[in-house]
Amino acid sequence: MIERIYILESVDPVAFYGVNNAYMQLIRTLFPKLRIVARGNVMKIIGDEEELDVFIRKIRDLEEYCEEHNTLTEDVIIDIVKGHPSATMNKQEHLIIHGVGGKPVIARSPNQQKLVKSFEENDLTFAIGPAGSGKTFVAIALAVRALKSKQVRKIILSRPAVEAGEKLGFLPGEMKDKLDPYLQPLYDALQEMIPPARLKEHIENHVIQIAPLAFMRGRTLNDAVIILDEAQNATPLQIKMFLTRLGLRARMIVTGDITQIDLPPSARSGLIDAMRILAGVHGIGRVAFTKRDIVRHKLVRHIVDAYERHETIRNTNLSKTKTDINPNHMKKKALMKTEYLFPGQQGVYHGKVRDVYHLRNNTLVMVATDRISAFDVILPEGIPFKGQMLNQLAAKFLDATADICPNWKQAVPDPMATAGICCEGYPVEMIVRGYLCGSAWRAYKNGAREICGVKIPHGMRENEAFPEPIITPTTKAEQGAHDEDISRDDILRRRLVSEADYALMEQYALKLFRRGTEIAAGRGLILVDTKYEFGRHDAKVYLIDEIHTPDSSRYFYCDGYEQRLSEGKPQIQLSKEFVREWLMENDFQGKPGQTVPEMTPEIVESISNRYIELYEQITGETFVKCKTDNLLARIEKNITDYIRKF
Repeated sequence: MIERIYILESVDPVAFYGVNNAYMQLIRTLFPKLRIVARGNVMKIIGDEEELDVFIRKIRDLEEYCEEHNTLTEDVIIDIVKGHPSATMNKQEHLIIHGVGGKPVIARSPNQQKLVKSFEENDLTFAIGPAGSGKTFVAIALAVRALKSKQVRKIILSRPAVEAGEKLGFLPGEMKDKLDPYLQPLYDALQEMIPPARLKEHIENHVIQIAPLAFMRGRTLNDAVIILDEAQNATPLQIKMFLTRLGLRARMIVTGDITQIDLPPSARSGLIDAMRILAGVHGIGRVAFTKRDIVRHKLVRHIVDAYERHETIRNTNLSKTKTDINPNHMKKKALMKTEYLFPGQQGVYHGKVRDVYHLRNNTLVMVATDRISAFDVILPEGIPFKGQMLNQLAAKFLDATADICPNWKQAVPDPMATAGICCEGYPVEMIVRGYLCGSAWRAYKNGAREICGVKIPHGMRENEAFPEPIITPTTKAEQGAHDEDISRDDILRRRLVSEADYALMEQYALKLFRRGTEIAAGRGLILVDTKYEFGRHDAKVYLIDEIHTPDSSRYFYCDGYEQRLSEGKPQIQLSKEFVREWLMENDFQGKPGQTVPEMTPEIVESISNRYIELYEQITGETFVKCKTDNLLARIEKNITDYIRKF
């Protein structure tokens, strides 16, 4: 007698053995000469070698059938064991896979069949058409088929977290609770194709990954089928980012309905841009679904028809009045400077990007303008929504770190303004560095092994982590001047800060950096370096100004960091470095005699979109643009109302 072990690797044992082990009992009766013991996914079989060989071969056939069809029946078991071909030869036309319970998933319409063919022939396919046409369902079925046939090792499903005007920040619950409703349609499709236990296992082992579009940044996706659903709600920059995630032995399907764009009116759909830009590129397929492909309730087609008729009439009416619209009214406004006179105002200071109003009772109001600076130069054009983004992001991080040290923030009376305690600012900035990069790397590469009095280990590489974060302070320069490195000893020698206060500032800075590092890690980011500013009020040290924003911090993406470091490649950054790079490409670094390059409306819009991307990546929330009409009046009213109330 011989003993053998067979392990069910690709199917759920519960489905394979049947209810109350009914299928297992049938298999035992079909092999009466063998002793079969089944525990979980492991079967121990004892018997003669010849009988064992037949059993293993038939069990393997049954497992393959169960994996393909997601079901077994007594008739199928008998047919396969006895060698009858009917069970496996009955293939339906245009079958993609068998879903849960053996339900066939079929490419029903001609365009669904074209999508199947395009997927087989191209590495990237755009599937565009109305709701209910089956484009997403067929795309996911193709991905599951590729996974089952071991053509790929994983499935990546993504959607923009933008739906019909809903904004994540106003939805209840933790981040997962906010995001899951947007991703639920993808779960629904998978649940029709993969048994629950198997699907849960795939998700837990990251074989199937479902994530918002913003989480795709920085990744290279190899050996995978990648699907972007609802792509009409992605911006041009997001679409470009997603398409460039395509790795080796991977295939991508992008689905969308350009008649149901939920982006703000001022934002362009990246899907439309991508199809235009990539038209004619070899290896990219395109399938245009129509209302004839709709496979939902028959009423859906009539609904689509009705909306199409309405849209045609509306567009006709709009075209008649288009010439009456002033193009200048369509331009997004940027706030460059404010000159308010608030009740109790005692003074105003215009910084590089903020206008700071001093009021009675040690109250300060900072208005975050849309000014942008680089190389200590304020650029001539403002960036719409930049001030709102930085103000809201700074407020979030001030709230998230209030338990570490007191900070100046008391209220946010306007999306572009923060009110708080007026502190006497220290003339130094605390630069905390977790990694050797930027100006520190340039000094290190030139031979320096001490920066701001801090010893740097020998043998470090660019972008390598320090053993522990270090503090490299700088002086706080006036507008137009340059910040200068300074050591702790020089700060104390020049009595810029008392020794006791400086020790507390060091302690606060390192704790804040640690908290920022933890928050960034939760977003798939590395907080590389940042600056903190402190002030004094009522004999206490306060954190002032912004923290952990793209203007004051540098971030790397966690994904791929170690590989890029080992290969000596540049890290992918999340900061406003892209603005400096654009300026340098156009021969501007703030040096005497250099001229800022022309900032066309396209350049300004691209910078604005990039800042919004930074906000959404750092927070995981969709940025909600405030109206830019009458910016000055709105801010003045909101701040004045706040002052009068408090």
